[in-house]
Amino acid sequence: MPKPKQKEFWDNRRIEHLRELATTGKAAYLWENHSDSSRILDRLAFSAIDPQKSNDEFKEIHNDSSLIKNIDTTTKLAYGRIGLSAPLYLGDMSFGALSGIPNIALARASDATGVINGTGEGGLHPDVAACKNITVQWASGRFGVDIDVLKTGRGIVIKIGQGAKPGIGGHLPGSKVTGPISRARRIPIGKDAVSPAPHHDIYSIEDLGQRIWALKEATGKPVFVKIGCTNYVPYIASGVASMGADGIIIDGSGAGTGAAPSVVRDNVGLPIDLVVSWVDRILTKQNLRNGFSVIAAGGVSNAEDTAKLLALGADCVSTGTATLVGLGCLMVHKCHIGFCPALLTNKLVDDPTKVLSLDKSVEWTSKMIFGWIEEFKWILRELNLNSASELVGRRDLLRGYNMHEETADILGIELDHSSKSLVGPQPMQKQIPEDEYWTPILQGELRELSGSAGRNPGEAVITSMGTITAPFVDQPRSVCDWIRSDGAQVTRPSIDPYREEIETSTYLANGDIRLSNPIYLGRLNEEGSIQNIFSEVSSSMGLLYNSQKLIDASKTSLNSSLLIPYSEFLNNDKSGVKCITVDYNEIDKIEKLSEYDVHIMVRFPSNEQTIKSISSIIDKNISGIIIDWDLDKNNDTLDLAICTSEVDNILRNTPFKTSIARNKINLLVEGSRIRGAADIFKLIGLGADAAGISKSALLSINYDPKKFRNDSNESNFDQDKTREKLEYTILALQKEIKLLAGAAGISSTQNSLLGNRELFRSVDLDPLIRKRLGIKAGGAP
Repeated sequence: MPKPKQKEFWDNRRIEHLRELATTGKAAYLWENHSDSSRILDRLAFSAIDPQKSNDEFKEIHNDSSLIKNIDTTTKLAYGRIGLSAPLYLGDMSFGALSGIPNIALARASDATGVINGTGEGGLHPDVAACKNITVQWASGRFGVDIDVLKTGRGIVIKIGQGAKPGIGGHLPGSKVTGPISRARRIPIGKDAVSPAPHHDIYSIEDLGQRIWALKEATGKPVFVKIGCTNYVPYIASGVASMGADGIIIDGSGAGTGAAPSVVRDNVGLPIDLVVSWVDRILTKQNLRNGFSVIAAGGVSNAEDTAKLLALGADCVSTGTATLVGLGCLMVHKCHIGFCPALLTNKLVDDPTKVLSLDKSVEWTSKMIFGWIEEFKWILRELNLNSASELVGRRDLLRGYNMHEETADILGIELDHSSKSLVGPQPMQKQIPEDEYWTPILQGELRELSGSAGRNPGEAVITSMGTITAPFVDQPRSVCDWIRSDGAQVTRPSIDPYREEIETSTYLANGDIRLSNPIYLGRLNEEGSIQNIFSEVSSSMGLLYNSQKLIDASKTSLNSSLLIPYSEFLNNDKSGVKCITVDYNEIDKIEKLSEYDVHIMVRFPSNEQTIKSISSIIDKNISGIIIDWDLDKNNDTLDLAICTSEVDNILRNTPFKTSIARNKINLLVEGSRIRGAADIFKLIGLGADAAGISKSALLSINYDPKKFRNDSNESNFDQDKTREKLEYTILALQKEIKLLAGAAGISSTQNSLLGNRELFRSVDLDPLIRKRLGIKAGGAP
């Protein structure tokens, strides 16, 4: 395997391990080396086992199968109605997302090995329907589903959500809707198949219960409910069990997908390891656990993960990506395009020139499963257990390493401060240098928004496979990377941004200033034509531009879209100017400026002193506060998320006349470290009315300040094209914000998102920082 261009969860070591299983059908080793992985599951270990020593001993005895012949991995699901040879469910991947041969191979391999395969949404391939050990999916789009399909296989899965995109529907790009897929799904060729975000006949837990029993009565089959792993999963699981379902599939963030908006995949939902324990505990407390199946999914990569998730409280694990890796997946994240180099997710046509070998695919998948099961048996032996069922819920066997005590409490395990071989490190919160902050992936996605790269300018970036971002895989670069947004499921409906309106208009200064989006263009250090372009685009797109000067005396029509320093306002034509800025160290100017019919915003740096100073200016004649990360930047500069939340809380808790200060004073935040829609969305949820972008906008339009720093190069600068790209960037950011809002069930960013910290959860974030943000820890009910 070539070395990947970026850090991957599915790195070469994991891939080579699975391929060894797929070619030999035998156990390779028991414990991965997690020294470069910060995933929470990789920071758990069984207290009685030294992973490195165990691997060394395994090498000496692995050929002696008599040592594990009496280990029982059989598993019962759905109150005993479904029996499996091992606690392994091959995850729900549709015919269309996969190219046909892999669908058949997974189903036939499941029959051959005694595990079970979920077929995903989108119709049933006839060769898959002929297999026994499958479940069929009843999703919001109902593509290709009828009563005959529902009666096929061993069970039905009601798909409410999935780990890669909780709160939004499935997505099969039109380029992959070819003749065979059109016939199976009963949809037009070449048209995107986007399932509705919610089931439009399921808006409550009672509605879900009606569908569960209707499907049971119609088919006589067990019914499972699949959800993405989000804020209220323990309560949802309780409701699902109470309503008569036979089990729940909880799909965590990091799960694979054939197509998803990057902004949703990388920012919505929680990892599976954080929630399994609480689901098990709550169901047990409510006497709903016995016989009810809990299936854990999302980033399950080997038998070690299986053992840990069972110990946390799952009955069974689901893995999809691992099976594709065993079949040759190269992890290029281009499944949505339809040109898969391994022929697994390529566009399916009637007469393909290249076809994956079905016989070899069945063989590889079967061997991978047999090898996986054998490794699991050896792990059970290491734990002195005789069966898989004995491991379920044995949190006492696990210890947490390199994590906060709060996280260990959520997992229901003890924290161990000693060193342990092969466990992962804890990600650290620290200032990242500028040259490391803007990753190649991030820069590439920003260019796609504007059309500087890719083919869909002005649209949300679409990607595939599981997330490779912080804090699961990559190093966190800001506090926002530890924050995950909610995906609405069951407890409330999500809102479909493809079909329903989501309001992004933002009103400032008591309604006197309207922004089309909760975005504005922040201050630039660059001079020249780019300043004019930012000013013109802010006007055309209904935004503000925090300019350091009036752009052009002949273009006073643009003035209403500018935030300008008070000195520029006093010394130039004031026509149309609505808003001026005063720096925090010039507050004495406010009284004099109050004589003018203009709104005053005070700029503060993002630091602790700002938080202490805010109360002193509340009674001034100001309309807003701007927290600028780049203002007086030094070693004391505070992460913008922390400063935003703290200042918002002060304004909300300070009385002003007959109301509170927050109703009078808007809060704007800006800086060169605001990367895109996800940061903007989270900062609004933490209390900002709007967020200003600067460097991210320049990167998106592929603007190189060094290239255009002198007048001779300015003549070669295509201003019209650059203006168009910047407008596309704003449009795309708006669409990505709508995707995040819709997934969270938010219909208006200003009315429902602003300061709504309940939408967010942290993932193993320092509890002191988490409390300053005012959000809850992920995983806990």
